[in-house]
Amino acid sequence: MAAVATKASDAVRTRVPRAVRQEQMIDAATRTFAKRGYVGASMEEIAAASGITKPMLYAYFDSKDGLYAACMERGERALERAVREAVLDGETPELRLWHGLVAVFEFFDRNPDLFAIGYPSGPTSGAFVEASARGRASMARLLTGLFVDTAVGAGVDPDAAREAEPLAHALTGATIALLAWSASRPDEPRELHALRLMNFAWMGLANLVEGTLWVPPTGDEVST
Repeated sequence: MAAVATKASDAVRTRVPRAVRQEQMIDAATRTFAKRGYVGASMEEIAAASGITKPMLYAYFDSKDGLYAACMERGERALERAVREAVLDGETPELRLWHGLVAVFEFFDRNPDLFAIGYPSGPTSGAFVEASARGRASMARLLTGLFVDTAVGAGVDPDAAREAEPLAHALTGATIALLAWSASRPDEPRELHALRLMNFAWMGLANLVEGTLWVPPTGDEVST
């Protein structure tokens, strides 16, 4: 009887809380999706890496698509937190933008698997196409908020500050391209890549903040 009681007590002590187990599954899934791609990753492999059964994995996430979406959602929330915390250290508009860009590079430096599943390179299909579009949209929203807040904080009218939105989408593409390019240069400081982006982006945003816009010569106007 004593032995039975001991085993029962051990079972209670080793039971993993649901929230912790879910995080373990997402961790294992993120690594597996990044390594093998969506099609190549199997639920069996992810379950084994999580130390659980495949039925339990389905019980938590319903499907492979659901699990993949959970990986993306957690990554997006974490990136947003990292950037928003970083910009609090900026005392001026350009420093807020600078700290935000540095935070993006540092985040993906710490989480390369999230970049791999959110911004896949090479041929993609199915869920990876959707993930790529979703990842770009998420980063664009993040940078749009950062750009608009920067402009408004510098005294630009909020309606005029919305002109920062297309700049944010342009910077999104540049950021993703530079993140991919910098992956083959791990010895270069993250701040260097952020500085390159800052010089690429800030002059355009600075002109908006200062109310200075370039316009084409007479006779070569842009249609609106």
